[in-house]
Amino acid sequence: MTARPAASGPVLMAVLLRVLVLVSGYTLDVEQALRFDGAPASMFGYSVLLHRHGKRSWLVVGAPVDNSSSSSSSLSPGGVYRCAIATEQPNCRLMPADVAQCGKTCSAESDHQWLGVSLSRQAGQRGGAGGHVLACAHRWKNVFYSRNDRQNNKLPHGVCYRYDDSLAHAQPIIPCYRDHQRKFGEEYGSCQAGMANRLAQDLIIMGAPGTSYWTGSVLVFNTSSGVMSVYLDDDGSVGFGSYLGYSVDAGHFLDASILEVVGGAPQYNQRGKVFIFSVDGNMLRVLAHVSGRELGSYFGASVRAVDLNGDKLSDLLVGAPMATGASREEGRVHVFLNQGRAKLVEAEFQLSGGNALAARFGETIADLGDLDDDGYPEVAVGAPQEDDLKGAVYIYNGGRHGISQTPSQRISGAVLGADLRMFGQSLSSGVDVDDNGYQDVAVGAFLSDAAVVLRSRPVLQVAASLVLPESIQQQAASIDVSVCFRVTSRHYKGAIDLQYDLTSDLLHQPSFPHRFYFHGNGSSNSTRARVRVRLGQLGCTNHVAYRKKDVRDVFTPVRFEVSYSLRKTTAHKHASKAFAALRPVLRRAAGNGNTVSNQTLFARRCVLANCSTDLRLDAALVLPR
Repeated sequence: MTARPAASGPVLMAVLLRVLVLVSGYTLDVEQALRFDGAPASMFGYSVLLHRHGKRSWLVVGAPVDNSSSSSSSLSPGGVYRCAIATEQPNCRLMPADVAQCGKTCSAESDHQWLGVSLSRQAGQRGGAGGHVLACAHRWKNVFYSRNDRQNNKLPHGVCYRYDDSLAHAQPIIPCYRDHQRKFGEEYGSCQAGMANRLAQDLIIMGAPGTSYWTGSVLVFNTSSGVMSVYLDDDGSVGFGSYLGYSVDAGHFLDASILEVVGGAPQYNQRGKVFIFSVDGNMLRVLAHVSGRELGSYFGASVRAVDLNGDKLSDLLVGAPMATGASREEGRVHVFLNQGRAKLVEAEFQLSGGNALAARFGETIADLGDLDDDGYPEVAVGAPQEDDLKGAVYIYNGGRHGISQTPSQRISGAVLGADLRMFGQSLSSGVDVDDNGYQDVAVGAFLSDAAVVLRSRPVLQVAASLVLPESIQQQAASIDVSVCFRVTSRHYKGAIDLQYDLTSDLLHQPSFPHRFYFHGNGSSNSTRARVRVRLGQLGCTNHVAYRKKDVRDVFTPVRFEVSYSLRKTTAHKHASKAFAALRPVLRRAAGNGNTVSNQTLFARRCVLANCSTDLRLDAALVLPR
């Protein structure tokens, strides 16, 4: 851990680390991860965000109980740091955040305001460049009446800071403040805006779970029109103590051109509920909702709208981190597929991570974009308390039918030399920090006051084929077998070295030996080889399969199979010189994975299409008269 410097703002260094994985590393590289450390006991890493401005890549990190604010009069106000990623001396600097004026009957208090409780970023251009950043402090308080009238009620309105894309200037937003409002709990007096936030197009979406005695609300400010839209629970649809706004997001549930708002209420009826709102002038109207079933599961603690199946409509993932299965609080993520017009149908299964005791799987969910070039997004789910608070992150693949039930990768918070704690409490993606064409991922571990950046590896797509003769002549002593590969990639350049195992006669009868073997391996029916293939070109290798003498079974087909993998290829240096190059990875094929097979038959002395034996049996029962 780095030392904490003077009041001008701590300088935090990044170091390389190796992350242990139980599922072998797939698209996210775990050998050259970048770690950033914050001041001890600051909860640095409670929220993380990848950001890009021009050619510079940043990791923005929330430290909600940090005490390094430039204002020495505030007690543990928290802080938001910008950490330069691609520099020779990576460092983190405190970002400006201050409320100079807030209204006629307003006096700001930043003590214990939890600045950095939530972070979000406005989607920028290709590669993630540009866009505003929003950082919130949901416990920021208006103490005007408690100071002037000697009342005890401090009003935790909450404040959010909207930063420009350079992260140098911040505009405070206090959406719950009203002149002459003095009652704690009623209406927006204690709304705690910014507990969760989301920037989507021209909308600033802020969750306000303390509104109206913790009924909760969602507040949406349109930066183009200047209109503030809110949800008012006039008909009691939500109810007291539901915490609506504990999580928020936005997506396209009706049409690809229309943006709707999502709000989670994890305490609704003690089972949780998630609402989808349409924006109608200055009001939010309930468009659809999905409900939790398990008591105390905290269904709706996290929400993520993402198009899993490529139909241009958002599907919905809902975290229930306290859901209990075989043991206690393993956590679940519910999957709801959009059938059109915001008709959400729950999948027959739930995502469950490693089903570990008290893992809190589903505490956070992130859309990673398409990391493996299959046309569908990947999704990351955090389980920050798994493995005795070390934490883990699970990666799932979207697809034509929704989302895979089994994770493609598990990344553990157990790090060689320095275990991380609460790894996976926060997640962020959407930015390509190293210019290799793929979005990267940031993960927070606030109990270690740390955050990690994981880069995505280039992906190779392999089309393999196995060429055999149409038939095997009875007198033939051998046959020719060709193994061919064509490799393509969206971004990687250079030659590719593949290795493969070729196996013959997989269908041979158990009572007979293998009918073919490969020269050089004695009587073995398998051989191993390697081939170098240039991108976009067909590369083939020929093998001779020798026939054993006195083959008696000439009826069973002769099947060959080849399984292939990527040899330890030299990493290709991409445009950015600030990062070590990453080795590519093969895109995992569906079904049998990286395996192809083909079969042929022995030629038979028969001119008919069906050369089966024409065996007929006539029988009669003869009884005595």
